[in-house]
Amino acid sequence: MDSTTEISPSELGVQILQNCLAELLSLFPHLDSALASLRFAADADMEGIGTDGETIRFSPAGLLRQYRDDPAAVRRGYLHMLLHCLCFHPFTGRRGRQWDMAADMAVEQMIQREAIPRLALKPDPVRDASLRFLSNEARSAEELCEMLEQGVFPFSQEELEAAFRFDSHALWNRDGEKSPAGLRKWKRFASGAGRGGGGRPGRTAGSGAEILEVPRQGVCDYRRFLRQFTVQREEVLLDTENFDLVLYSFGMERYGNLPLIEPLEYQEVSRLEELVIAIDTSGSCSADTVRRFLAETYAIVSQRENFFQKMKVYLIQCDCLVQSVTVIHSAEEWLESCGRITIQGRGGTDFTPVFRYVEELRRRKELRDLKALLYFTDGDGVYPRERADYQTAFVFLRKSDYMEHVPPWAVRLVLEGLTE
Repeated sequence: MDSTTEISPSELGVQILQNCLAELLSLFPHLDSALASLRFAADADMEGIGTDGETIRFSPAGLLRQYRDDPAAVRRGYLHMLLHCLCFHPFTGRRGRQWDMAADMAVEQMIQREAIPRLALKPDPVRDASLRFLSNEARSAEELCEMLEQGVFPFSQEELEAAFRFDSHALWNRDGEKSPAGLRKWKRFASGAGRGGGGRPGRTAGSGAEILEVPRQGVCDYRRFLRQFTVQREEVLLDTENFDLVLYSFGMERYGNLPLIEPLEYQEVSRLEELVIAIDTSGSCSADTVRRFLAETYAIVSQRENFFQKMKVYLIQCDCLVQSVTVIHSAEEWLESCGRITIQGRGGTDFTPVFRYVEELRRRKELRDLKALLYFTDGDGVYPRERADYQTAFVFLRKSDYMEHVPPWAVRLVLEGLTE
């Protein structure tokens, strides 16, 4: 008798999802509780795959075909469905093709910002152009729905659905009042209420947005810390130190408007070219704390002596996922954009996505000579295990017990000064 047992398509589909779950846990250990909360069930009547927030239901034939064609798409799709739940998309009660499309685009934009090769999809012109159009601005499903209604994307609804859709939304509860328990569960995950259970804060991403007025002054002098990361080069400036006023005056008096020596046009200066500033926008950081962090960011960028005239400063908002990225090229550009900033996130805290994002920027040569990263935080989060090859400072509003968790290779910077 043959001892081998044939595996049914349904069982094979469950194994595929279990493998995807294991890979996602390795990439996002802080999402373990949320990931583990979804069960699997084969459903021959299901069109594709989808979830109601409790169970992932799938068509065995459809899942096997999709996994055969592109395993990374199924891994990414699993995360796609999880983020729908963490953003409460299945429970809003909203309906319609544009809303469903906006929800898909919102979670795909979040995944795209993570820039993880194992989740990368094959090139798609509609998808790639739409993401470039959105740039690094975090957009909620509500905002994207308004943009779709206004017709700002140069593609049809069908083209966008083909580019961004992964799962069926047929299982979504179109009346949020009918499943209060499911909604409460995902709100608990999104707020990080279960952080104490596993001993790791920063479990889930948030979907909240808050507009803050940014104060225009900080209290900490960062020059002492930043000075060690400056580079030296010539910049077009008046070099008054090497300007000979005696010869200049002699020429003006003797020959009229013909000075003997013009002021030098170049000066050798030491300043920063590139800097990454990350702000912890998790639920554990209050609005006042984030507002203070932004004030300190303003103080850093607006001090012209810190940077060359052409700078590249990345301002990254992150809870346990990169929520928003702003690139600043000049002090004037920062002044124009910083008056009112929308804070994205309010979920759990994980610092590692910022470091992954920075590595992707370096791989693409968008950051060529990064010397330092400043991370404003309350300290209650998941720290990276591996040392970065650029200097990192975790900046605290005040001294706290969380400072003890900062890795030994990073600097602890409190707003009133440096600590060892």
